[in-house]
Amino acid sequence: MSFRTATLAGIALAATLLAAGTAHAGAINLVQNGTFATTDFTDWNLGTVPPVNSNEQVIATDNVARSYPQGAYGQAVANDNLTTGSPEASSGYAAYFSTDTGTETLAQTIAINSAGTYSIGFDVYVPANGYANPNDASFSGSVLGTSLLASTTVSAIGSTYGTNTWVTIAGTTTIATAGNYTVDFSFTGDGVTAKDILVDRVFVVPGTVNVPEPGSLALLGTGLIGLGLILRRRNRNRV
Repeated sequence: MSFRTATLAGIALAATLLAAGTAHAGAINLVQNGTFATTDFTDWNLGTVPPVNSNEQVIATDNVARSYPQGAYGQAVANDNLTTGSPEASSGYAAYFSTDTGTETLAQTIAINSAGTYSIGFDVYVPANGYANPNDASFSGSVLGTSLLASTTVSAIGSTYGTNTWVTIAGTTTIATAGNYTVDFSFTGDGVTAKDILVDRVFVVPGTVNVPEPGSLALLGTGLIGLGLILRRRNRNRV
């Protein structure tokens, strides 16, 4: 097991590289349609802050190049074959954020019926062609009110982990009171033409699933105590 530390656009982030990992057998994902298997945003709530020039889409991750809105503007996106994080395998589809201007949001309300520890996370992928675009974009992701990526930039994600690579970002959070909690993603393009990003395998699982040991937990910004970021690389799928 090896470690490296990187800084993502003003947030402190330590990444743990895991040599191996498997999804927790029998775990139940409380996120509905977390792998976008319906090929659309069923169970999710979409939002925009104008001016948005391309809406978020669910696209196939089958390594076939397609134009928007069916694909990532000609980028062939690899399937998410990671086994860390979510107990659910990829369905072969993922959420794609690509607006050059304005903000796209994606959210879901999760009913948490009992207090306790929950494993939370999602996978991200920065396409190489979008990464080459001249303008940046900002991206944030929070689960059950816990920020796993707090207003970082797509360029920072791509430079840290590389492009055409699925990355699992995960942690644990303690829920003190049962109730409704949210999963929230936000993407803002900084100008024509902006970088883009994909999200897949969003999960909330009771207990602990594939999170770092306490000694290797990362702090993702002020107050984010007890969060870990898991990174397991596959060989890059160059196009």
